[in-house]
Amino acid sequence: MKKFLSLSVVVVMVAMLLVGTMNVTGVVQAEVAETENVVSVSGVGTVTVKPDIAYINVGVETQDADAGLAQQENAKKMTAVMAALKKVGILEDDIKTVQYSIYDRYDYKEDGTDVKYYVVNNNVKVTIRDIDKVGDVIDAAAGAGSNQVSSIQFGISNEDEVYAEALKLAMTSAKSKATAIMSTFGKVPGLPSRVSESSYYGGSVRMDYNVMAAEAKMSTPVSAGELTVTANVSVDYNY
Repeated sequence: MKKFLSLSVVVVMVAMLLVGTMNVTGVVQAEVAETENVVSVSGVGTVTVKPDIAYINVGVETQDADAGLAQQENAKKMTAVMAALKKVGILEDDIKTVQYSIYDRYDYKEDGTDVKYYVVNNNVKVTIRDIDKVGDVIDAAAGAGSNQVSSIQFGISNEDEVYAEALKLAMTSAKSKATAIMSTFGKVPGLPSRVSESSYYGGSVRMDYNVMAAEAKMSTPVSAGELTVTANVSVDYNY
């Protein structure tokens, strides 16, 4: 009986030693993983393109002592503006209302009295798919009665494709840097262990319409210029 108990104790002690060894091994492996060498680099990719689409805000503001008359005049002028936009090739789906407001305003005189009147604003956002017509659209809107033309912006219809190209250039730039760094100690970059990215889309143009140009019946010159799409990446390579 004593021999049997002694044998059981030995077996239990051996099992405990094995478990302890396995735990120590796990700790050692974790420490190795935490101290793995990493090269961190950044990359930038830039693509410059000509815009192929434009956006512009067009509106009408009217004023009258009678709110109803101010609304009627605004509706009449805005209907004429919409018709003029369509006449120069703007589709109805590319004209969207972005603001409509009615509010009262007071003008105060020197004698202490005030004059109350109402202001009506109706503004639409116009998408221009032929940027060569931006000047024509501005002139047509102003000629039809629009007295608010602003926030002209140029863009690109395939922005996702252009950004994807900028991302590829950014990753190429990052790998080139990693290759140069790691070659100094006899290593080459493999698959990245971590990648993060951010984008920058620049080149929007904003301007206000010159009413004097409309009164002189001058064509409004608008230059789209170029747009820049930039991708930034941060990349880690383990070795």
